[in-house]
Amino acid sequence: MMHKKTLLNLVMLVIFLSLASAIYFSEQETNRLELLTAIDTSSIRSIKINHNNNQTDIIKRDNETWSIRSPANIDANNFRINSLLDLLNTPIHKKYAIAEIDLKSISLQKTATSIKFDDTVISFGDINPATNLRYIKLDNFIYTIEDIFYPLLSSNFSTLVSLNLLPENSEITKLILPDQVISKDNNQFWQSNIASTADGINTIIDDWQHIQAFGTHKYFERNPDKTIDYDEVFIYIKSQEQAIRFLITDTDPWLILARPEIDLEYHLDIKAYQQLISPQQ
Repeated sequence: MMHKKTLLNLVMLVIFLSLASAIYFSEQETNRLELLTAIDTSSIRSIKINHNNNQTDIIKRDNETWSIRSPANIDANNFRINSLLDLLNTPIHKKYAIAEIDLKSISLQKTATSIKFDDTVISFGDINPATNLRYIKLDNFIYTIEDIFYPLLSSNFSTLVSLNLLPENSEITKLILPDQVISKDNNQFWQSNIASTADGINTIIDDWQHIQAFGTHKYFERNPDKTIDYDEVFIYIKSQEQAIRFLITDTDPWLILARPEIDLEYHLDIKAYQQLISPQQ
């Protein structure tokens, strides 16, 4: 009798757990938000960002990394580009037909900010002050989404630039520092104009090819009156005739290497100064 009672309790427990699981997963399915699109983000080959009449063009290369083509031709920050791609599959909170909403009142009649993934254009409007959700337009519908993409779209293009100082897979052929010149002799061996070991030279070259900045920003002129001459670095890389030039515009509290011609600067920890600029001191 006891055995039958125990068996019955086990059967009831199994039924209860099955019902509880069914209810739980049913609620999870019901509460799951619809996604903006079902586009496979890995299929996207080009991105175009427009903000306040400024345009940034980005393309995917054959090796699946991203490159900015305008306003400068430079490697992109792949992590941040992938963050932008998440917009395509972001959850939506509300969906409205265009006829249901006054586009002018939410700044979507004529938007200042949009992003185009291949042929898919998403326009950005205002934030709903009651929900802190951002209005966006896609095709013939208005949606509200979490406001996590607009800050990246509305910032300067520099925030999308790779943290690497040099193009991907660069091969340095000559390095001109403020107090040292490193180049290859006729036998393709590294040489320096000051006393340096082979290991020391290789370390300098390797550091320039692999050290990353902790931030990339719009160029800021710290010496508008030209009262100070910035030290310069010139880096020649294989398959590129013109040297890449960096201005050393600040060393306190961190090292700033600037490329004014493309309106860009890199911020690095100050310890990078001795690694990159003055390795013999």
